[in-house]
Amino acid sequence: MSVGTAELPEWLSSCAGSPVAIFGRASSGQAASNLLEGLGYECHVFDERSDDARWRSFDAKEAELHKLVVCSPGFAADHPWLQAAKAAGCKIVPELDLGASLWKGPIVVITGTNGKTTLTEFLTSAFNSAGMEAYACGNIGRPISSLIADDYNREAIAVCEVSSFQAELTNHVHADYLLWTNFDEDHLDRHGSLKTYFECKYSLAELQRGSVFLFDQSVLDFGAEFGKTLPESGLVDSSLKSEELGVCGTIFESLPERYTYLIARSLWLRMGLEEDELIEAANNFQKSPHRMELIENRDGVSYWDDSKSTNFHSVFGALERFENPVVWIGGGKRKGGDLQRFVARLTPSLSSAHLIGETASELAAAFTEHELPVRVYPDLESAVAGATDQAQSGTNILLSPGFASLDMFDGYSQRGEAFRRAISHLSDL
Repeated sequence: MSVGTAELPEWLSSCAGSPVAIFGRASSGQAASNLLEGLGYECHVFDERSDDARWRSFDAKEAELHKLVVCSPGFAADHPWLQAAKAAGCKIVPELDLGASLWKGPIVVITGTNGKTTLTEFLTSAFNSAGMEAYACGNIGRPISSLIADDYNREAIAVCEVSSFQAELTNHVHADYLLWTNFDEDHLDRHGSLKTYFECKYSLAELQRGSVFLFDQSVLDFGAEFGKTLPESGLVDSSLKSEELGVCGTIFESLPERYTYLIARSLWLRMGLEEDELIEAANNFQKSPHRMELIENRDGVSYWDDSKSTNFHSVFGALERFENPVVWIGGGKRKGGDLQRFVARLTPSLSSAHLIGETASELAAAFTEHELPVRVYPDLESAVAGATDQAQSGTNILLSPGFASLDMFDGYSQRGEAFRRAISHLSDL
């Protein structure tokens, strides 16, 4: 590791000589532990699922033994362990703060309710294809601390996806460029209110060291509602068509992906880079699976996998692609939000609804009030079969659940793969 002690921020160097408490042993906790141990710190990793009972709890007595706590995004601000650490006067930082504080190159921070991962992946690919070394990190799956621990070039561009969970406790992430894709209801089960959710993300703007802050109309509108002033110069023009942008034939040709390209383009031009290079990158770019992906066309019926959709806003964005009402498969684990308003807004875009998961019954009752044909199923395979029965040639069947997958699956990827298998099994029926 090429980090010298002289480069350490004061808040970190002042904790030398005492063990560091790491909350969570998953990827971010492991990355923080590896980085700090490489710097000579002793780390104690606490996790409720630890194999060793010694590290399954953290209380006032443990807090007195530690000056610094590094936490994973899964730990909300009101978690008892964090409350114990705070009461003892421990310095508390998210893993993101630790890595960002030691990164020497430009940091592009990307947040938003939807579109973060695609934008992060695309910009990273575009920077590299244009000859600028860049790495995707953060909520996309690779902690920024792991880049430093593995001795990556810290002067490269870090393209860092930041969720509201990560931003909740952040104090040391100073973005050179901040991109806020959009904003709408999500994660209200954790944040409690839409305003608190907004303020978690807005804190990134308050910490920003650079002057380029880009966002869409929804961010501007909610900012005004919550008394936050955003610079008018940061609003991205969403009126440009794919023909004007030169992205016909790419994944960015249609909505909602075109919005992703527009914010990337706005950053690209603000950085003084050649637009032709971005267009070339767009032509070569492929999205990760389960994000508005056409799986197949069977007997004139098109099947779309948007399993990554875990909130209301993402469903509305997916539906913008289609001119005619779709056969919708949705439902799952609720994360808060106004379900009645969601159904009322969704209904005009649907020809029928096919529901799974813990929210299915409540959704079905709401759709029935709006006189939309609706059915509830015990699993995704039977929902696909039922949706197919309702579909006519020329119809689109869309899996864009709008809810988390963890009531029935290990994650959205597993849900998307189950959808694909269900389509393949239709020929057996």
